[in-house]
Amino acid sequence: MSKSRYFCGGSAVAVALAFAGSAFAAETNASATTVEEVVVTGSFIAGTSEKGAQPVDVVGAAELAKQGSPSIVQFVKTVTSAQSSLGESNRYNGGAGSASINLRGLGSSRTLVLMNGHRLANSTAAAFQGGGADLNVIPTAAIGRIEILKDGAAATYGSDAIAGVVNFITRKDLEGFEFNGNYGYIKDSSGDWDASLAYGHQFDAGNVLFTAGYRERGRLAVDDRDFARVPFESVFYGGWSGSASPGVYGTPSGATLFRDNGCNELGSQLLTATLKPTTTAAGNAALCRYQFTHFNDLVNEEHHYQLYGEVNFQLSDNIDFHAEGFWNRSDVPDQRISPANLTTQFPTANTSGSTAAPGYNNQTRYFVPANNPGLIALRTACAAPLSAAQCAAMAGGVTTSQASWRLIGVEGHPTNSDGADHQDIQRTSWRISAGLKGKFTEGMLSGINWDTNLLFMEVQSNVVTNDLLVNRIQRAFNGLGGPNCDWRTGTPGQGNCKWLNPFSNGIATSAITGASNPFYNSAVANDKAMLAWLYGSYTQISTNQIIVADAVVSGETPIALPGGNIAWAAGAQYRYERNVDDWSDLGDVGATPCVDSIDGQQGQCPNPVGPFIFFGAQKDYDVDGRVGAAFAEFKLPVLDNLEVNVAVRHEDFGGQVGSTTNPKISAKWQATDWLAFRATAGSTFRAPPPTIVAPGSTKGVRQLGGTYRGALIVNNPDLQPETADTLNLGVILDLGNFSASLDYYKFDFQDELIQEDPSQLFATLGQAGACAKPALAARFVFANGVCSQANVLQETIRWVNGPQTKTSGFDVRAQYDFDNVFGMDLWGARATVGAEASILKEYKRGAVTLLEDSSITIAPAVDRAGLHDLTGEFFSYPKLRANAFINLRADNWNLRYQLLYREGTTLAGPVCAGDASAGLTADCRYNYGTGTYQSVGKLDDYFQHDLTLTVDLPWDTTVTGSIQNVLDTDPPFAQSFYNYDLTNGNPLGRVIKLGVKKRF
Repeated sequence: MSKSRYFCGGSAVAVALAFAGSAFAAETNASATTVEEVVVTGSFIAGTSEKGAQPVDVVGAAELAKQGSPSIVQFVKTVTSAQSSLGESNRYNGGAGSASINLRGLGSSRTLVLMNGHRLANSTAAAFQGGGADLNVIPTAAIGRIEILKDGAAATYGSDAIAGVVNFITRKDLEGFEFNGNYGYIKDSSGDWDASLAYGHQFDAGNVLFTAGYRERGRLAVDDRDFARVPFESVFYGGWSGSASPGVYGTPSGATLFRDNGCNELGSQLLTATLKPTTTAAGNAALCRYQFTHFNDLVNEEHHYQLYGEVNFQLSDNIDFHAEGFWNRSDVPDQRISPANLTTQFPTANTSGSTAAPGYNNQTRYFVPANNPGLIALRTACAAPLSAAQCAAMAGGVTTSQASWRLIGVEGHPTNSDGADHQDIQRTSWRISAGLKGKFTEGMLSGINWDTNLLFMEVQSNVVTNDLLVNRIQRAFNGLGGPNCDWRTGTPGQGNCKWLNPFSNGIATSAITGASNPFYNSAVANDKAMLAWLYGSYTQISTNQIIVADAVVSGETPIALPGGNIAWAAGAQYRYERNVDDWSDLGDVGATPCVDSIDGQQGQCPNPVGPFIFFGAQKDYDVDGRVGAAFAEFKLPVLDNLEVNVAVRHEDFGGQVGSTTNPKISAKWQATDWLAFRATAGSTFRAPPPTIVAPGSTKGVRQLGGTYRGALIVNNPDLQPETADTLNLGVILDLGNFSASLDYYKFDFQDELIQEDPSQLFATLGQAGACAKPALAARFVFANGVCSQANVLQETIRWVNGPQTKTSGFDVRAQYDFDNVFGMDLWGARATVGAEASILKEYKRGAVTLLEDSSITIAPAVDRAGLHDLTGEFFSYPKLRANAFINLRADNWNLRYQLLYREGTTLAGPVCAGDASAGLTADCRYNYGTGTYQSVGKLDDYFQHDLTLTVDLPWDTTVTGSIQNVLDTDPPFAQSFYNYDLTNGNPLGRVIKLGVKKRF
């Protein structure tokens, strides 16, 4: 049986992630030759994966080229063995311009990505899933085949290979030049396109390969898809923030006084006290919610550049040289975000005129003095629904709400024409790897193979972000705003010194709806230059580096078993990893520690957090780690039809982490010519990365109770490696034209490395008697120092070794190859039909308790199979992910239909019990027809239909046309910022794609 035929069905698709392909690897020509024995992913002993004991799947570039070349991101979503993978470039996925793969839903940091058998550096951008490689750095034009091991592999590869290994292997067969170009038409977007040029040459002693590629994604705005931005339905999703624009104001002492006019008129949404949409509620009886996703994109504009070079050369009869290198750059020039963020930091008592008692860091309230022209105009007009009593109470000045106010929102950014603020992201990666391999021919070592390699890789990201500066806001409220105002000597509102009007009467039109503001007063409109001056910009440069040195020897012993001689391999590895974070002055807590450490001031604060209203300043860091490893492996051909592999690896991390030893055993029994059984069992591990065990903390924001609040993420030097016991049992059928496989997998985790879930910690605070528990209350900073969920300004979360986690399920594949087209002779074509599925049986996670007090349960035990959380901990685990296809192939054309299916999931949270639950769970969705909140329940299942036609033309030219999502199906609703499941749904709609490949 040929290698290519064995891997043509559903299981082969799982290896095609991150490379041009679709939901299945296309079947290959039956006349293809059998692959020679090589070292296959999962083993250091030469063999073929067809004959091996481990569940390794292989697919080549030729099969994938028949399937329409979907983008890396869209293809990863079709991989049934992957759960909760990320790649759409909206800002909430933890890394615009990057893509990840998450085998078994265990997190991208637990899937080890290799290139030609050697590691890649972790991405600087995989924030949500704690690490992992960026698949967008892979030079796709250079890839010849991809191998995937869907089983724990720490015994072979070391830390991070818990869920499996993905190995991208470059091509060696190219002779001459090859051009590839593709364009995908997407409604409301400029489309996605890519082009690459490859050159290869084979000579007697080796080969060379050079490739260059460019890929561009067109911007797709949230407003361009009806499902992505809808009227208010819940405070928990859809992009509705309680930090409102227009906002809420209070008395000088901080007591709530009034809600500003213009909420509905300017594109936000009034809610009653029971969180129901309204247009009539007056005064303080209504809340205002601001929808920031109007200023976001579903897909950002992206530019990707790739260069790759490789040389293989035979230095002598027994020594070969290999060297490769790549350079990659990803640019996201204008990631669109809300024009301004909500406030998590406030002016200090010595700069604000508020009489409210100071709280955290001596901060109090923003104060708008009585002589501010905007406030004077507001209380003079006293337009309904403001009352006369409220307007009279404004005479002494007003404070802004700490939780229900946003300075800039519905009016849009003061200088950007699209109304959004912009974040610029550039990520550059480069890697060089070289080695020698050969065979000893003399002495005691005669017949032993040896292989050495040394690699270096660096990933560096440069992120430029804007945010409002706390002290400039307060100065401008006091009439001392503007780039040319000297706040020390200036006169409020005179000359270069400008007033800042925070009220809606200074807004002419809505940037959300375009509607005119009936409350607008041109006399108190804000100066654009002054508004732009309120922003500060900072740059974060993050760098990840790795150095890896490998040495492996292998051979056969003279010990013969009935199935052949015992083979072996042994080796050692040294790894060095370095992580560096460098912040420009405004983002560096050492250079700018406090809100009043700007514009020549020397601020003092007990807890340095920086000068911005939203983003906390960070400490520069430079941490590294060193790992030494030794490993051994034996292949035991017990019988002609029974092979057993045994492997063990020891890794020493030094320091507090220490060392670990992990064994693995695997076996395959070819019971008959058409029936085989395979099994693997072992232990695997992942060490905590240096960035979370080094003493210190980082500052950010998290969504708590439907709005963002400050978050302090604390490292943990006492973290221990997480470990997992793995098991895989499989059966393989090959009955000529029909082939099938069934595998059962199981992972049993201990000491899982997790970051405490901020939303669940926040929910714990809402339980009866929570504020009486000192360890829990100490995790929060409260407005006015009063413990309650409504008063939370900041939350502390920690890295911990979490609970026991168990996940198990089944992978199933079936395929039938017809000798014709379902019994008909149709232009000499042959048909193939197939299907594959991953069935998640369980994903049981134990209870998470508070680190300081284990009697406090943060998150109860739960089985996540069939559940999702897309706004907090970020996961989605359909119980069934399946693909099916029908393929017709002839001598010079190939036509393929494929179906993608994802079962709907249910929110991992309380079930909605009607209106009373509206503020307690995202399962509640407002029904405008009935005027009540109802349970979302289980989400709808998702189906996607694709068609691809590939035609070989003369002149070594191939043309491909495809329609992805033929029926233009919207993704089903899900509780997320954009109302769909980012990990499973397709936001693009119908994509019409044309491609051409030309060799010359």
